[in-house]
Amino acid sequence: MKRKLLILSLLASTAMTAPTQAKATPPVLGFIQGIAASIAGSAVLGGTVASAGFLTGVSAGALGAGFFGTLGGRILLSLGLSYLSQALMPRPSVPEPSATLANFAQPVSYAETVYGRCRKGGPLGFTGFNAVADVVTGAAGAKRHYSPILAAHSCHQIVTHFLDEREVELDANGTVITPPMANWYRIRPFLGQPGQTADATLVNSFAEVTSAFDFAGLAGAHIWAARPPQDQFSAIYPTGRQGAYTPVIDGKDTIYDPRSDATGFTRNAGLILADWILGMGQSVDWDEVAAEADASDVVVTNGDGGTQPKWRLDGKLSDDQEFEDQRAQLAAGCDAWMYERADGKVGFRVGRYIEPTVTLTQEDFLSVEFTEGGWGRDAPTEVAAKYIEPNNNWREAPSAPYVIESGERQVREEPSLYMVSSHNQASRLNKRIAKVKRPKYQFRGTLGLMGYFLRGHRFVRVQALGIDAVFEVGELWRNEGGISFDIVANSVEADDFEFVAALEEPDRPVFAKVENDDTITVPTGLAGSAQDGGSILWSWDDQDPSLTQQLRIRKSGESDWLIIDVPAEQAYQLTSGLVDGETYEAQTRNRTPALRSSDWAPGAPIAVQAVANSTPPVAHADFTATLNGSDVELVFTAPNDPNYYATRIYRALDSTYFADAALIHTEYGIPSNADGYTDPTPAAGNQSYWVVPINQSGKPDEDGTLPGTGTGPEIVAVP
Repeated sequence: MKRKLLILSLLASTAMTAPTQAKATPPVLGFIQGIAASIAGSAVLGGTVASAGFLTGVSAGALGAGFFGTLGGRILLSLGLSYLSQALMPRPSVPEPSATLANFAQPVSYAETVYGRCRKGGPLGFTGFNAVADVVTGAAGAKRHYSPILAAHSCHQIVTHFLDEREVELDANGTVITPPMANWYRIRPFLGQPGQTADATLVNSFAEVTSAFDFAGLAGAHIWAARPPQDQFSAIYPTGRQGAYTPVIDGKDTIYDPRSDATGFTRNAGLILADWILGMGQSVDWDEVAAEADASDVVVTNGDGGTQPKWRLDGKLSDDQEFEDQRAQLAAGCDAWMYERADGKVGFRVGRYIEPTVTLTQEDFLSVEFTEGGWGRDAPTEVAAKYIEPNNNWREAPSAPYVIESGERQVREEPSLYMVSSHNQASRLNKRIAKVKRPKYQFRGTLGLMGYFLRGHRFVRVQALGIDAVFEVGELWRNEGGISFDIVANSVEADDFEFVAALEEPDRPVFAKVENDDTITVPTGLAGSAQDGGSILWSWDDQDPSLTQQLRIRKSGESDWLIIDVPAEQAYQLTSGLVDGETYEAQTRNRTPALRSSDWAPGAPIAVQAVANSTPPVAHADFTATLNGSDVELVFTAPNDPNYYATRIYRALDSTYFADAALIHTEYGIPSNADGYTDPTPAAGNQSYWVVPINQSGKPDEDGTLPGTGTGPEIVAVP
């Protein structure tokens, strides 16, 4: 059961704004933010679009007295990894990070806090559709506008942009320049910094959106996605809708660092823990925080041979998570030990061994029970945490396992460390969790007033019942009345907290990016054959049966294409009703079942002339050419052939080769009729003449027109 009280709070000053932390008792964990409805079906509140309402979740105060709460009259004073690791196994309230890589629309959404660097999506603060031109780029056409909210606070920067699972780059105006989405998206991130104003494109595109829609104090992005042509839709929108914006983001940038007395962005685990504690309405000791921040910044060597800070926290927290889940993710991510100080402030230690200064003897216990090596058959033999791997597109991934006992029945434990983005850090935590799960000694006991001396001590030496060992306090409870304390502790050694990466860090999982060759092959062998009746039969080579083809044709010189879907496994297409004598161009392409398309091929379209009649007439029965004055008289008889339509007359000077001749006249007639033509005043010299019969489609008879194949030219000497 979630420990919170829901309180509705409507905004008055801005239509979109961030909440402020409540300072009343009980302290406020967070809020639930109302999300704007789409303009097309927007709800109206007080005469304006219902753009934001807030629900405040009271959580920490509901835990009872003190920061850690009560249980059966006991107050928890300190806890360590032995306690926290129980909350690290997958639970419904801690979804895997990849499950949240989406943009969703709903009336009410929980606020999210981003610490360090992580990849995430978020709920839609606005969505609408229209065709208004973009005020910056001038891009026209139908567009889906949407505004995912990434964090309920100001953030440092967007590191990498992702649309669905594709990393994209932007130009200076925010237009995507990565194919195939280039120019079909424009992304305008906003980081919730002071002075944030309403997005000009949204204000220009929707009359209902005013300057009040400034999303003040919230981080996210305003995006439009343009509607592409049908043949490009599946490539640009592979999920069938606009891409989910799920960037890698550097989160909260108002985290205080006592070492520099400044606020800003950090991934330092100690500083982030302190910020979370403050957000819970509690107090910290800043000198102690500074020491833990320094301990987090200690440089360690990783398995790749590089160096890195020892403890970083990278991830998100949602206000719908249980208090214990948030505490477990943060503290376990850096092996933190947390406790309540005598002054009422919350203290913590990030993971490291500290030589104990307190010794417990048998006389200090009111009762005690020691266990040696009693783990049971279900104790893990190896630990492989699920953490966030940057090389896996910032998704969760299992680390290489830390093996405790290789010879036993394999029992793997996979704790969820979703605030860890380093394999080295996950490996160090694997070792610690493994040691916690299989300690040499464990004891449970009750202390008298000596319990007060343990407050703030992570490690204690115990000398009792023949045992002399150092123990780490897992849980310390003060019982009702304050005169006795219950304690659970595991034995530890200094080596449990040491980690030599070269020897102890296994090879990290390989997440090499697979370069998918999803190129769709283009069809080959396109050819066209004119058919009688004004048709052209187009054909091409057989293609992969998983692909279908499209054919596009147009008249030569025109710009618009007619696109024809060809039936499956058919490597030809007949186009009819074409204009006799016109030349038509054609190209073809392949398509997948998802309607992804190849390029059109060939690059230079195939050109074929349409004909109504492909059968030429036979040759002329006779043909003579004679000089008459300065003219040449041509006389011929049309062939007795129903396909005859006209005669083309060619002439060449001082040549008997038809290739040198030029068309000088077309004489139209009917079959078998005597006909002729007078060539007026041709140039002086030997003029050669040919007559070529054609049908109505201009199909010529080539027999008898060329020398050496039949009737040669008629030659006339012109003076």
